[in-house]
Amino acid sequence: MIKTNGIEDVSYLKRSTITMTIYAYQTWPELEERLKTTKTVLFPVGSVEQHGHHIGVGADYIQADAIAHRVGEKCGALVLPTLCYGVSGHHKEFTGTLTLSTETYTQLVYEILESLARYGVKRVVFMNGHGGNNTGLTLAAKRARDDFGMLCAICTWWDILHNEKVLGHPAEQHAGYAETSFTLASKPEAVRMDLASCMATKQLDTDIQLTRAGLARYKNGMVRIPLQTADVTDVGSMTEAHPDDYPSVYDYSRVTPEFAEALMEKVVDWMCSFMKDFDEMKYPEWSIRRP
Repeated sequence: MIKTNGIEDVSYLKRSTITMTIYAYQTWPELEERLKTTKTVLFPVGSVEQHGHHIGVGADYIQADAIAHRVGEKCGALVLPTLCYGVSGHHKEFTGTLTLSTETYTQLVYEILESLARYGVKRVVFMNGHGGNNTGLTLAAKRARDDFGMLCAICTWWDILHNEKVLGHPAEQHAGYAETSFTLASKPEAVRMDLASCMATKQLDTDIQLTRAGLARYKNGMVRIPLQTADVTDVGSMTEAHPDDYPSVYDYSRVTPEFAEALMEKVVDWMCSFMKDFDEMKYPEWSIRRP
């Protein structure tokens, strides 16, 4: 037991915990030893893009980073350095957005997976904070499966909360109640609650009803119409829904630090459970039947 001036020094415990869970804090010999037994890692990814008038442009990577590191602390997952930049070209009309092309992003992620495979990592769980990354992550994951036999899983907090409402609204809203909560729980200094709003999708036609930038209702079906974010919102925030379903929101008074923390813990618990089960999931085996 180390003591300084008669007071127990427990800082070594903190260092030990950090070394166990944060990839970037470990030396190469420590990683060499850790990766002999750790075959599944957690990879937080996000983006730098606008989030309306009340959330900082780093929200997506800030949230992913916070969730991932809480998962590391809670269940011992090995957390890779966060990839802050993503595919955000659809937000580029709003100042501050920094973006990669889908092709660049896919190749970047693939080469990181290739590096991990070199040292024996078999499975990667992405904690993804930005929906625009999903195509590139999927393409990279499929290549890694073909080339290295690696299995990847792509998790987002809005998918985790898909079957429940957040203060009466879907989790998947751009700078809505849920995203504001996750940013508040992660970095409260990145939230301007006095400016908070979530705007209903602007409409261009009475028959073709836009629900988001890229999706519309027409008669009894749906149609994909690729648009920019600025086509459907003037401030950047989005309900991701038709105004008849979810009108604009200006009252964020129920998004408190306590509410935000409870929502964060719910997702962290889900991720801890998933990390364990995904690590133990049977590897797919092909049994192709021919005539």
